[in-house]
Amino acid sequence: MIDFDIILKHIGGLGRFQIILIFLVGYYSIPAGINSLAPVFINYTPAFRCSVPQFDTNPYYTNLTENEILNLTTPLDKNGEYDTCYRQRNKRVFHSSFCVTLYVRMDANYSTKYDYNASYCIEIPCDQGYHYDRSIFPETVITEFDLVCDNKYLDALATSLYMIGVLLGSLIFGNISDRFGRKITMIVTSVLCFAGLLGCAFVHNFTLFVVSRVFVAFFGFGTFISNFVYLLEITSNKWRTLLGVSFQLGFAIGYMILSGVAYQWSNWHDMEIAMSIVSVPYALFLFFIPESPRWLFSNGREEEAKKITRRFAKYNKVTLDEPDIWNEADTDTSQLVSTHVIVYHEYNITFIKKTKKRLLPRFVNSMVYYGISLNAGALAGDIFVNNALNGVMEIAAYVIVIAFMDITGRRFMLTAMLVLASASLICSTIVNEYAYEDQGLITLGVVFAFAAKVGISGSYAVVYNFTSELYPTVVRNRTNGVGVGSTFARFGSILAPFILALQAYLKWLPNVIFGVAAAAAALLSYTLPETKGIDMMETIEEAERFYNGKTIKNQLVLTEKNDVGYEYTNGQFDHKES
Repeated sequence: MIDFDIILKHIGGLGRFQIILIFLVGYYSIPAGINSLAPVFINYTPAFRCSVPQFDTNPYYTNLTENEILNLTTPLDKNGEYDTCYRQRNKRVFHSSFCVTLYVRMDANYSTKYDYNASYCIEIPCDQGYHYDRSIFPETVITEFDLVCDNKYLDALATSLYMIGVLLGSLIFGNISDRFGRKITMIVTSVLCFAGLLGCAFVHNFTLFVVSRVFVAFFGFGTFISNFVYLLEITSNKWRTLLGVSFQLGFAIGYMILSGVAYQWSNWHDMEIAMSIVSVPYALFLFFIPESPRWLFSNGREEEAKKITRRFAKYNKVTLDEPDIWNEADTDTSQLVSTHVIVYHEYNITFIKKTKKRLLPRFVNSMVYYGISLNAGALAGDIFVNNALNGVMEIAAYVIVIAFMDITGRRFMLTAMLVLASASLICSTIVNEYAYEDQGLITLGVVFAFAAKVGISGSYAVVYNFTSELYPTVVRNRTNGVGVGSTFARFGSILAPFILALQAYLKWLPNVIFGVAAAAAALLSYTLPETKGIDMMETIEEAERFYNGKTIKNQLVLTEKNDVGYEYTNGQFDHKES
């Protein structure tokens, strides 16, 4: 089997051709960011109350302010705040929606006099629908389908189901990408994702909305995971940090753009159409993207891989010294590969058991990341500005990671970023609890929230790179690689919307849960093996040697028998009976 890392030393680890491919493939992370964080706007919940036709449609009462209507129609909860899921009804006059004796003096001032009497009142649910504040968004998913009060859980459920779609996409398309190739997976998934986006824009039924969003998530993440692995595979070890983090950068740019899209097209149907249009250029780019030569070499398709490698060399203005370069890169593992195919399933079970514990930080990273990102609308200030600033904080985190990860190592950077996220979340919670109407403390709480965003975005970028480096090419996408890492991550993102929903009962609880979880993940992350400076592993056997602290590439030495009874001897992979 050809070692593509050796080839890259000759044709360039990050030449002109790779840079072009990075921009073409990396573009997809922009629409991916837009689609993933779309619920910040399309699922925005505006201020609302029960619809009261006597006030909302009667021209005699147009001089009433919204606060006056709330006073007349809406009961208070145990905390002294308006309970907008209920309205008051005058039990003396069945059709009356207010508990007052109301006198309207038809003079020049159209003044109104109220005589409130609590004994007239009973509380009932909003039996005539809801009245929404449409000053920011004329229509959202929440307002169109009335996902408030008893139906509020459907909002969290819709977002969680989207994340389940991402989970299924990571499981299925990670495997498909490893089996059939990166490029074919990109083509199929991106086309179907675009169809789902366009379909979502025209639905007016909640069930169809959820189905279309899950469809988008399922195929969209199939594209995303294949793109990410593709970019890591066509470049050398030296550039993996910069490349992996830069790919995430597009995600942050995407949801910064989302603020502009939502501001310009404030109806959620129009937002969906705009989001689908943003995805179109990627489909055109696919015509110019070749298959990953590393994947082709790993799957025994050497002639195709060599042809693409020559194309790399041509655009990088490098002359290949053939056939010497192929002889140099040939690791002579044909017997290893054939043996590996026979014993793969048995060996894979042990590999799963030995590596799953290293993926638990992915669960926490995803849960906290989406918890913070989807909660932009709950921060004090303008929702468009806050969402864009979240993107700015994410970019700042990536700059920090790019600058220092190769110096400090993956493990330390991941741990430090998780500690920052945890501490900032706890501090933000404490400040907000004592802020009341103190504008200085409110602003400080927002600052801590943005600091938490820096921490969790940085850790998210690191852990995505880290996971890819911990697994060999043959299973980097499949059950054990980025795919299983994404599986752990999706369980976290599935939980995040429901954890956020808890703030309706205890406003401080979600941040505490996220903060404690980030602290626990920081402790676990520090136990992971360091991959700084390590070439990408090609086979499961190389990964096994790495986890055992041995040299990765096959060497002319006798190694210990591994957990399933196989060992290397002079470059061979033999079965040894116990």
